Amino acid sequence: MVHPDENRSKPMSKMSDMTEYHASAYRLPSGFEHCSKLKPVAEAATALDRVKAVVDVLYSPGGCPWDGKQTNKSLLKNLLEETYEYVDAVETHDRDNMREELGDVLLQSVFQARVCESDTEDPFGIDEVADRLVNKLITRHPHVFAADDAGNSSDSSDAFDADSNDGGEAAQPESPEAVLALWEKMKQQEKHRKSVLEGISRVQGALPRAAKVVSRISKSPNADRLFAAFDESAAADAQRDDVHPQAANQSESSGDNSAEREKADAYADEILAVVRKARVDGIDIESALRNRLRDVEEKVALIESEINND
Repeated sequence: MVHPDENRSKPMSKMSDMTEYHASAYRLPSGFEHCSKLKPVAEAATALDRVKAVVDVLYSPGGCPWDGKQTNKSLLKNLLEETYEYVDAVETHDRDNMREELGDVLLQSVFQARVCESDTEDPFGIDEVADRLVNKLITRHPHVFAADDAGNSSDSSDAFDADSNDGGEAAQPESPEAVLALWEKMKQQEKHRKSVLEGISRVQGALPRAAKVVSRISKSPNADRLFAAFDESAAADAQRDDVHPQAANQSESSGDNSAEREKADAYADEILAVVRKARVDGIDIESALRNRLRDVEEKVALIESEINND
């Protein structure tokens, strides 16, 4: 029987390899078989339970001093870094690194949940997180999980009556785009959102945030009217300066004069226009930009190598 660690040294490109890996019995790394702290890990029923067990040991008293001091906030940097490293592995088609980085992303989720368990005011763990996720996946896919007797009952279509036929039977989305529209609709209903832009994080970078704003507006039935906000933003800024000239003068005195603002807005508007066009053409603008930057970085490295060899 192949040891799991041996499997990691070579890609599992065939289904038979995957079956062999999953069928194999987990064994602790060599040299750690007799550590009593690892007993919960060795006895865990599933691979995910093993992750939970080892994270619990590391975070609990007597575990790792660094892990034990972490908070949800202190772990955010790691969460972002691991996520971007996984994105890089996927976009460079590095299957072996995908295994590694996806594990690191999983660790961050389990670690965050373990920290949440220790909260004295509102504790929750990974099991509650997982169950809420399962419920969300079910309720957001009523077209998949309709009751077996959906034809005789209207209960299964209550979640999306607007998409129902005359007989009360739920209409089946006919395309991936329709499914996404239904997902967004269900999300707005669940979260009682009054705006299509509610819930978009302002912490993320401006480019991914712009792409998200464009994506949300594109899915709205009022998209044409909402997109007018992009074109009217500059006019609104000018109107605000006319109404509050004192504020405008203060901005100029602080070095943020109207000419500089207009120039900055012009660049921003060009970027927003590109983001909107990419959305219409079905292009993931962030992914496209990352891939283009990789090309540039490779060429820069090649030129630097040529310079050093001169």
